[in-house]
Amino acid sequence: MNEHRPSAAILTKESLRQKLKDGEIVVSPILDQDQIGDGSVDVSLGTQFITSIRPQVGLIDPIDLTEEKIRSFQKLVVVPFNREFILHPGSFLLGSTFEFIDLPLDVAGFVVSRSRYGRVGLLVATATYIHPGWKGCLTLELENLGEVPIALRPGSYVGQLVLARADAVEKPRLKSIPVGPVFSTLKENPRWAALRKK
Repeated sequence: MNEHRPSAAILTKESLRQKLKDGEIVVSPILDQDQIGDGSVDVSLGTQFITSIRPQVGLIDPIDLTEEKIRSFQKLVVVPFNREFILHPGSFLLGSTFEFIDLPLDVAGFVVSRSRYGRVGLLVATATYIHPGWKGCLTLELENLGEVPIALRPGSYVGQLVLARADAVEKPRLKSIPVGPVFSTLKENPRWAALRKK
C-alpha cells in the first residue's frame, strides 16, 4: 500500500531547522534558535514603515491611482532600533520583516499574528499568503483594532511565518526583490483599462 503524503503539510520544527540549515529555505538573520517554533518561524519588524497622510486625500479610487497620487497619501518613515512607532486605535500602516526570506519552488508560506500582540488589538498581515519561489522582506499590514495606542518596536517579534509543502511551481518572474515595505500597487491591476471603457 502506497502512502500518500499531503502536499500541503505544515513544516514542523525539525523540518524547518533542517531546511534552514541546508539552505533550502532562507530566513535571515535567525538571531535566536527559539525563533524557530513548533511549525513556525517568528518574524520581527524592520525599521521602515509606510504611513498614511490623512489630510492629503479625500478618496482612494484604485482605477485612477498613479505613483504620484499614492505618494500623496502615503510616506516612508524610518524608525531606529532603539525607538518606537506609536500606532493609534483605528490606524493602519505598512511595515516589513527584518528578516529576508527566500522560499524554494515547493514551499508556500503564510504570515499570522502573534497572539500576544493580537490580544491587545494588533492585527498583523491582512494579506497573508506567500507564493512558492518568493524572496525578499515581507510587507506587513499592521492595524490597531484596540482602544489604546500600541508601541511598535523594530526588532520585536510581531508575526509568525508558517511554511507548508506545495506542489512545485515554475520559477516566478520577480519584478523586484523588496528589502522594505512596498507601496500600494493597486494601479497595476490589468482590469482597469477594460473597466474604463464601460
